[in-house]
Amino acid sequence: MSNSDWGKPDPGELLPLTDDAEWTTLRDRYPSDPSVFSLPFRQCLDVLRSGGARSVVVETRYIDLDYRGEYSAFYSRAFDSTADSAHRLHFFRASLTTDQVYDLPIDAGYLGYLVIRPTPVSRIGRSIFNPPPNIAPFVRTLVEDRVNLFGQDLVASGVPFMQQDAQLGRCAHVAAWVCHYTAHLRGDVGRRAISDFALSIDAGLGVSRPVPSSGLSAHQMLDLLRVFDLPAIFYNVQQLPRTPAAPWAPPDPVGPPDPLKAHPGFWDTRIFRICCRYLNSGFPVLVVNRDHAFVLCGYKREPQAPGQPDWITFFRQDDQRGPYLPVTNVFDDNHAASSYLYSPWEALMVPLPRKLWLPPEPVEFKGGELLLNAIPTAIKNSVPDADQLGQLLVSHQLTLRTYAISSNRFKTETKVRLSPELALQYRTARFPRYIWVVEAVDRSLRANGNPCVLGEAIFDATSSELAPLCLCWHVPGYAWIRHTDGTSHEVVCPTGPYVSGGVGPS
Repeated sequence: MSNSDWGKPDPGELLPLTDDAEWTTLRDRYPSDPSVFSLPFRQCLDVLRSGGARSVVVETRYIDLDYRGEYSAFYSRAFDSTADSAHRLHFFRASLTTDQVYDLPIDAGYLGYLVIRPTPVSRIGRSIFNPPPNIAPFVRTLVEDRVNLFGQDLVASGVPFMQQDAQLGRCAHVAAWVCHYTAHLRGDVGRRAISDFALSIDAGLGVSRPVPSSGLSAHQMLDLLRVFDLPAIFYNVQQLPRTPAAPWAPPDPVGPPDPLKAHPGFWDTRIFRICCRYLNSGFPVLVVNRDHAFVLCGYKREPQAPGQPDWITFFRQDDQRGPYLPVTNVFDDNHAASSYLYSPWEALMVPLPRKLWLPPEPVEFKGGELLLNAIPTAIKNSVPDADQLGQLLVSHQLTLRTYAISSNRFKTETKVRLSPELALQYRTARFPRYIWVVEAVDRSLRANGNPCVLGEAIFDATSSELAPLCLCWHVPGYAWIRHTDGTSHEVVCPTGPYVSGGVGPS
């Protein structure tokens, strides 16, 4: 499509998506050269088709903040001319008619949008659309983006996605942008265009020129996220934090003798625990390997043979291969559709709100200790089922689930998760803006899909990792509440399992 035709028809057009031929026509409308850069667009269309899309409204001459920034910073300064506007594709489950485009029916079934750049290499700009139905429950970093199509308000729900343009921005820029735009839509930070991620880097922290870019160093990524009000916790996969021995968790893994598999990216199961804690909180995890960066947006627990720990399948946003892709084996990471083999994971970066200071590893250990030490207190007060956690521990059915959450959201959700007596105690307690929660989980109840949380410990997210401050704890039938003056009180409350407050299935 030439520049002269790019803005036509104005203001847009409706295309049906009812058969293979119509989907092929849409795919071929926006080719990429080289063709390998078409993989993300194909994956996006596959996801939208699996969600039941039957119509697409192509909004031409769309002024997209992100592409406009790229155009101003790069394409407008190049010799070859490039259109200054984008296309925005809106997908619907309904088979719309032309007269309905400007008066959408209530049941149109909006699935989300794709922004298409007028660039020949990397087409997909800022986009948000529903995950595939079969993995939707396990995508844990979903956000909502409010959209206006010809004066009609719509809401797109999904995980932000974008393809690197391979000139101004690379995979590292896009991965950082995905995390930042997610945080923006959660209300944690202000809006930043993708061009800002290219133009605001500290060139002194890298080894290549900023424009055109050949990528970012880990130091540049961390500095960029800090400057953009989303400082990240950094984990070197070859030096992951050690976990003290605990009765509720397996010991830290030991590497194999095979020198070809010595890299922890081939065997260190602590990767799963670290990533799941943040995904339970709704925070995306940015993964860096030797030559690439992508973002984890969810996970699914896969039961194994009796006596074996569950396996974890992650889901990722990969700007070079597409959205909502499964990571079936972290230790043998590949993309089967393109026969691409990822190198071992080297680092994890987790961009977080500024007031969430405390990392989760010491919180989880301290929370497990507190919950088990609370059992004698409950027994002393003649609480029924007071030793329930101890019995689960002996039978190897006790595990912990850790997540961070804003205290306001936690308090609001207690009204539907907890008994009225316990919910009132938490709702009237004084908490900081963010808290860490460590839940005691019954594995057998979880495996059957039932409410499985029997108690929890709540921590101040601004306290020291050397001495995490517990604000409240609850074990079956008994709770302890700390006051801001350092005093506390205890309360007897009903016994019984309840659902987790973390994001997604337990």
